[in-house]
Amino acid sequence: MNGIGTKTHFMKKLLLVFIIAVLSSGCASILNAPYQKVAISTPENTEILINGEEATLKQGKYLMKRDFKPKQITINREGYKSENVTVIQYKRSPLYILSWVPFGILVYPPFYDIGPKSYNYDKEIATNKDMVSLPLKGEKTKEIMLNKIGINLTSENIKYRYFGTYSQYLRRGTTKSVRTDDSNEDVELQNTIFTDALNEILKENGYIDTTKTVLKNSYLNNLLINATITDYTFNNITNKIVFVDLTINWEVLDYYKNSVYTYTSYSHSGQFGIHDYDKKDETIYQAIKDAIEYGLIEFMNTEKTLELLHDYSELETESSFEEIVIPSSETYVSDLNQAIKSSVTVKNKNGHGSGFIVSPNGYIITNYHVVAEKEGLKIRMNDKTEHDATIVRISKLRDLALLKIEVNGLIPFDISPSEEVEIASDVYVVGTPNAEDLSQTVSRGIISGVRETSDGLKLIQTDASINPGNSGGAMANKQGLVLGVISAKLMGGNIEGVGFGIPSSEIFKTLKIVRK
Repeated sequence: MNGIGTKTHFMKKLLLVFIIAVLSSGCASILNAPYQKVAISTPENTEILINGEEATLKQGKYLMKRDFKPKQITINREGYKSENVTVIQYKRSPLYILSWVPFGILVYPPFYDIGPKSYNYDKEIATNKDMVSLPLKGEKTKEIMLNKIGINLTSENIKYRYFGTYSQYLRRGTTKSVRTDDSNEDVELQNTIFTDALNEILKENGYIDTTKTVLKNSYLNNLLINATITDYTFNNITNKIVFVDLTINWEVLDYYKNSVYTYTSYSHSGQFGIHDYDKKDETIYQAIKDAIEYGLIEFMNTEKTLELLHDYSELETESSFEEIVIPSSETYVSDLNQAIKSSVTVKNKNGHGSGFIVSPNGYIITNYHVVAEKEGLKIRMNDKTEHDATIVRISKLRDLALLKIEVNGLIPFDISPSEEVEIASDVYVVGTPNAEDLSQTVSRGIISGVRETSDGLKLIQTDASINPGNSGGAMANKQGLVLGVISAKLMGGNIEGVGFGIPSSEIFKTLKIVRK
């Protein structure tokens, strides 16, 4: 009997402990498993991570821990942008009803089960089956150079949207009204995150050259991009999930910074879970970067951008040039004093470059990039007179331009037809280096070498002093014979004395000029 009584007493205690556990924790918290099996729909051949770790698959579904913490689902697929979807528990478990029946009838006020295992995730989580990616970079696809990347936001363009519950977000989404005065959610946007995000995705996809080849960039090889963020909306779901909406204005420029196309993208980031509130800003920056990448992908996949990335029509245009006949001269520049008098300053509304006379009736050679901005185009002569200029022909491929002013009786430069370049020979650069009052300045150097661009074009390298205003000026020998046209200088803290000129033999051949 004592044994039976002891056993009965033990069973009563065990029952009492069970009842206390139920009353203190709830049936759902006791009976529900610590993990919920959730179906996640994704495209084929994808990798799924949950909070950065490989997801556990069981019976065709993924295990999601019931712990009230956000679960950031990352879908990776080779060749596509990663997608992020974050979910939280928000549905009462069906076992919750056992927490108050019959206990809710016997106890007043009714007992509520609020443990983490009393709530469920959605049984099925949908992701975007149409994952996106940048267009594939091919051998004939131009590379991208970032030009001006900026953020232009006023208080009216920085907006906030807060969802008090996850259910509210699911019901209303981005149709919920926004606020513009929530300083508690203010995140300072910086140009660096914008630039870094663009650089990273473009490099990963081969659109930015990482070889550091000096002479690779050219009109055929490159497009430039301007991008400006003009609208920013920060979305906060119960301080557990954030996502960002961005409006970005994109502009495509050619190699000479002429605008050729504009587009506005409206992108939405994936959803990112806040796992450490002290590191909330890092999570927000992840969302901003994600939205930037989506905006870039949208812009790069537009029909016009794709067309520009593969546009080589200039090759056909320039190969079909007809001959331009200019008059020869009885007298040509024969020394450096005459070279100064026959050099000019080419002015436009944004600045100036240099040029030189090649005919007695006012034909002038300069760089195309000097006259790409046509507005306010003037020629300032050595005698300080100014004349309106007409652009007769341009070569974007070789960065050359032929201009015409209505002046006669000029002494032109003679141009060497030879393709041979004598290394280490003296060379003189004539032009307007920085300011107009320094017009027709002469600097001396040597021919340091002959280089070849990625397009197979030759350039003469010189150590003569060259400044931006020298572009388009003559590179001549002591007798004033033109050996080349100054076109570029390498810039940098550890770089000095590296300038380049287009060989003289290319000038008339490229522009299809004939002297008679």
